[in-house]
Amino acid sequence: MKRILRSTSTLCLLLALAACSSTGQPGPDSAVTTPAESDPTEADATTAAAQSRAGDLLAEGDRLQALGRCREALPRYGMAALEAGPKRGQALAATYLCHWQLQRPKTAEESFTLFLRHELDQGRLPLRLLFQPGETRYLADARISAPYGMWLRRIADATLASRSCLTLHGHAGPSAVEQYPAELPLRRAQAVQRQLETLAPALKDRIKSVAAAPDEPAVGSASDDLRDALDRRVEFAPHPC
Repeated sequence: MKRILRSTSTLCLLLALAACSSTGQPGPDSAVTTPAESDPTEADATTAAAQSRAGDLLAEGDRLQALGRCREALPRYGMAALEAGPKRGQALAATYLCHWQLQRPKTAEESFTLFLRHELDQGRLPLRLLFQPGETRYLADARISAPYGMWLRRIADATLASRSCLTLHGHAGPSAVEQYPAELPLRRAQAVQRQLETLAPALKDRIKSVAAAPDEPAVGSASDDLRDALDRRVEFAPHPC
């Protein structure tokens, strides 16, 4: 497992940082404002070149990170994060993960905050909290769930500052233990809601919990282990109040 955890893409999956995935839908930052006097063709070429640079930097950072060379990867991620567009969120997420791997909790938290603010500015919060099979308790693997306390603290602060509201979507897997009791997805979302409201009582009227439809598994293997952990999740949907 230690070898597997060296992969940034695997870490993104296990930590459920959805912004790490290049398959995600581009947010509003994927568009670059073009001055009226600029040639659209030239502007398009400039945007494409910037995104190509960001992609190359991310790829090189991921290669170094997979070799256990996070200190060398961080400057690449930092340069990728300077490019406007859909790669910025990925670069910020990768920066956080590298600091987390290097056991730099304070710097990791600062990096996570930058990632969080960026994503909320785009009207999204691509994070998922994972749970034990059949329970409202977080996944027992500390390599995955250890940051959740910090995540929730920062989410509460950032949501307050952004004046956003949150809908929490609880999910359950397709296995028998996950389907009973039927209200498990809602209970998971409500457990996270209680934590956020405890951290920031002013959020009490700005958060609601819902159960996702039962036909929305991310994996669907019903194995009730790390392989289908993404099915046992709570997701965040920010929206204007």
